[in-house]
Amino acid sequence: MTQFDFSRQRRLLNAGDYRRVFDQADFKVSDQHLLILARTSLHDQSRLGLVIAKKGIKLAVHRNRIKRVVRDSFRTLCTQKNEFPLPLDIVILSRKGLGELDNDTVHRLISKQWARLRKKTAQTG
Repeated sequence: MTQFDFSRQRRLLNAGDYRRVFDQADFKVSDQHLLILARTSLHDQSRLGLVIAKKGIKLAVHRNRIKRVVRDSFRTLCTQKNEFPLPLDIVILSRKGLGELDNDTVHRLISKQWARLRKKTAQTG
């Protein structure tokens, strides 16, 4: 297992995991192109779930590209020492227009949102 993996322990796997975050999100970070909902995790590490809607991003290649970029950003974040003050279950929802952005722009956007989420969790944690 490498340090850059995206193992099952790092993913939200079932509807119950997603529902728990949607129904009782402790933290919200939003932007014109995406929304991040997060809740303190019952597990010992942060986990990620993606909701990249066909309605907002029509082509599958664009949806898959966005998912790859976000997962890569999350893996990179998880290998850093300053991940989050506490483990979180995180759901990222795409908004209209995200598919038109290039990879570098999406990576910068998500990195900025991770920093905002880290700041919010530090204030309460």
